[in-house]
Amino acid sequence: MSRYLGGGFTAPQQVYLRTGLAFFIAIIAFSRCIRWRTVLRISAREWCVVIGRTVLLYVVGTTLFAKAAGMTAVSDISFIAALPLVAALGMLLRSVRVSAVRIVFVGGSAVGVAILSGFGGNASSSLNYGNLLALVAMVAISLSYLGRDLHDGTLNNHELTALTLGVGAVGVALTSLLQRDGLPHVPADASAVMLWAAIGIGGLLSVLNVFLINYSFERVDPVLSGNMLTVECVWGLLFGLIFFGQVPTWSGIIGGALIVLCALALNMLDGRATETVTEPDGDDPVTAQQPELALAAAEQSPPVLRMYLPDGRDEPRTQRAEELAASHSWIGAWDPASGQGQRSAAS
Repeated sequence: MSRYLGGGFTAPQQVYLRTGLAFFIAIIAFSRCIRWRTVLRISAREWCVVIGRTVLLYVVGTTLFAKAAGMTAVSDISFIAALPLVAALGMLLRSVRVSAVRIVFVGGSAVGVAILSGFGGNASSSLNYGNLLALVAMVAISLSYLGRDLHDGTLNNHELTALTLGVGAVGVALTSLLQRDGLPHVPADASAVMLWAAIGIGGLLSVLNVFLINYSFERVDPVLSGNMLTVECVWGLLFGLIFFGQVPTWSGIIGGALIVLCALALNMLDGRATETVTEPDGDDPVTAQQPELALAAAEQSPPVLRMYLPDGRDEPRTQRAEELAASHSWIGAWDPASGQGQRSAAS
């Protein structure tokens, strides 16, 4: 899409056009899920996180990626997008576990990019420059993905999508203004209908992209989510061949295969590590799965604990009995489905 739109618009123009359209689509599609009063009352820190992630995602990442798409092969930049940069940056920033095996696989992916980009001297300087722009763009986009955990939970994914698209459109438009691109106009030798139709399709895809990225990185480990994006290189290879007749070179195939194999190995490694995680010790399912309930024992007042202690109150009270009573008292106090008759004024 970026390569096709590059025939009629500059990189910033095509980005802010489809992102601005995506913003209006998101407002209409998510109208029932957007709480405007909540959006207007978010903290200054939350605004900084939204703006920072948006600058990385659109002003730097998407704009440079769109520019790189017009300078190098679609298959090349798609292979670069397959780099496990989220895992590498997560380890560098200490947000995920660092291990020797992960370092080996991330390093192998970097070697694959070097082979794909032709840093050995077989590729032209313009091709190397385009690949370098794509690499810088993917670093910025990956940092934006990792920033999903920085939100304080005030905004839902629909609101985050709309804000990201709106701030992104304004930011890229200002970038285009500073570069003196002027107003977008369709060249005489291009089809206006096809270009504006491509802008519309790009807007729809942008809404889906931003929403699903926020949704997935909220629920799935960043390393696993980032490595799932390696399938982009497969589609990029097919699209480059089908739509643009770009046959990948041997260096591109070898480097891309190395990138994908290393990314798949990381996925398998993280999957096995997740399966071997054991549940906490303990014979009570409530306190074993919800340790914060057991920790609440020290915060409960004696009347509340006595409500949920066993009937034999003359028997010695153990720490285990008090922890059980604390967990049950929290459930009774917070669960709307529990009977009102079981509560006292103290609870």
